[in-house]
Amino acid sequence: MIGTMSGGKEVSRFQRFRVQKRIAAFVRKSELRTPPVNRVNTVLRTPPSVPSIGLQPRISLLKPENRPLKTFSAFTLFEVILALAILAIFTGAIYSVASAAIEASKATLAERSFSRRLESFLGVTRDAFLCLPREGRVHLRFARAPSGAPVPELIFEEAAGVFGIPSLGGGSLALSARPMADGSRTLSVIRIPKDTQGQKLQRLTASGAWIPLLPHVESVKWTFLSNGQWREEWLPESGRPLAARLQMKFLDMPGSKIDAQFWIPPLLASSTNVAGPTQAPIPAPAPPPNP
Repeated sequence: MIGTMSGGKEVSRFQRFRVQKRIAAFVRKSELRTPPVNRVNTVLRTPPSVPSIGLQPRISLLKPENRPLKTFSAFTLFEVILALAILAIFTGAIYSVASAAIEASKATLAERSFSRRLESFLGVTRDAFLCLPREGRVHLRFARAPSGAPVPELIFEEAAGVFGIPSLGGGSLALSARPMADGSRTLSVIRIPKDTQGQKLQRLTASGAWIPLLPHVESVKWTFLSNGQWREEWLPESGRPLAARLQMKFLDMPGSKIDAQFWIPPLLASSTNVAGPTQAPIPAPAPPPNP
């Protein structure tokens, strides 16, 4: 009985050893047959056909050099070139719009500045005619530019306080459209001393210190109102006109024409002994009738 039991124990131990050996061989074969990718974090357990005899599960991991590489997504060369082309188109459009806006703002500012300068010139010229004293005279003469073109000059004589000049010192003031190098004209004024005539006057008007008032003028025309008609000539002996008219064209405003008229106060004859209309005597009231 004891031998049987001991013999049974011996048989059971031998069978256990054989089972363990078969399990180890099966595990080695399964590791060799399994692909490397599918062996990552694979848990090998005892096959269901083999009875579990208390073996611990084994975990087979790949070495770092055998692990699969991670994939990264990126743009292709065509996509990069297309994105740069779209960016260049949008940048050019934004630049063109910004440039157009800047040019429009510059043109607006230049137009406003020219309008203010024109209004100031017309206001100063209007004050010069309105403040012309009783002994003041106005006449028109034509000078010659270095190119030979006629230059109209409006002359103020015996006037004070015109165009910001407090006193002329017995001389005169000339308002002229001086020709410039770019083909335009500039309305300018210059003070002419007394008794300046002939060659001295020509040298003064040709190379004198003219004060510019209104630039970029294309053409200037003066006319004077007398007896209901506008005359293009007005000599010193013609007296004082009723009004003066200035017509101008500008290079900055093609097709536009400025037509300004200036009223000149007329001279009134002084009369101290002027008899008024005679009045008829007032009749005395009639006496009331007797009752």
